[in-house]
Amino acid sequence: MKPAEVETFCLSRTAATVERPFGPNFQTFKVGGKIFAMLGDDGGLCFKASEIAYELLREQGRAERAPYLPRGGWLKVAAVEDWDDGELSDLIDHSHQLVTKGLTRKLRQELGL
Repeated sequence: MKPAEVETFCLSRTAATVERPFGPNFQTFKVGGKIFAMLGDDGGLCFKASEIAYELLREQGRAERAPYLPRGGWLKVAAVEDWDDGELSDLIDHSHQLVTKGLTRKLRQELGL
């Protein structure tokens, strides 16, 4: 998946928005004001993962702990183009779901989630 395709996919998630609070080199994708993915202009991607995916992907050397996001199962992959489109889509979608579950019921209803 190319970075532009990752951007399109992230924005296709329900109630997703994009901001650049960390400067022009990082797109930050949010749902309900909470980050679910960050895409760097270098093609690196940070996302939230389940405990199992976090451990497995780190053990396999396919991802590393995301810098500046030390808690909560955040991972970073160096280049989105090196990943299978379906697998990367699933990881981003799961990150969106994990973050959505952490929103209040009222906010989820307001966002149509």
